[in-house]
Amino acid sequence: MADLKRQANDPSLTGLFHAIGFQIAGIAIAFMANSVNYAFLLLADTSDHEVALSAPIIATALFTIVWGDACLKSQLANIKDASAETAETYAHADISAQPYGFLRLMNFSLAIVLAASQFSILFG
Repeated sequence: MADLKRQANDPSLTGLFHAIGFQIAGIAIAFMANSVNYAFLLLADTSDHEVALSAPIIATALFTIVWGDACLKSQLANIKDASAETAETYAHADISAQPYGFLRLMNFSLAIVLAASQFSILFG
């Protein structure tokens, strides 16, 4: 057992796991916020309250864009900072090949589409 190789502690992997955890937390917060927005729009009397209800819609969209973009950039930075030993693994090759530019565009598009949907319900 003495000849077993000890697992190296790569700070970039720790940072990557933290970034992924923050992203999951942000997804949960954005999901809850959008759910509350839809509940207000579909179940409450929103007449004459359009301006007041626009604020949480815009805030939720901005939160989704900023939080998601920051988490994706942090993940990408931690992948680029991986040690030489970590960079030689199949897991690193797979995760570094992910289309992060497309994921950022998808995050932005999703926030805009959800906000547009909520505004169409509010003003429709």
